[in-house]
Amino acid sequence: MKAAVVFLVALGGVSAAQSDEADKNLHDWQVRRLMQPTTQERHQEQSGKVYIYDGLTDKEVDRALNQHFDRMEAMMFVGTVKTDSQGQPLKDDETGQVMQESGGCSN
Repeated sequence: MKAAVVFLVALGGVSAAQSDEADKNLHDWQVRRLMQPTTQERHQEQSGKVYIYDGLTDKEVDRALNQHFDRMEAMMFVGTVKTDSQGQPLKDDETGQVMQESGGCSN
């Protein structure tokens, strides 16, 4: 079976406030798509398409895999944010950057 990959790319050239709002909107859209796909999105998955979810938290990914295990072949996760027990993003002590799961690739 051939699998098509769908990926949404954010474009630059916006203010910080617009960027934050766009990031939140994209995140919310991805969570909605992951947890409550439309009939059309389910049809795309069933026809072999894979959606790459970027920047979701480890808790959101775990919940999706537990609740939607039957759709796992249509999901790929990148840039997964590590969180603490309260679901808050973990930050690197040295850089202050949000910590992400490793994809197993190193430079």
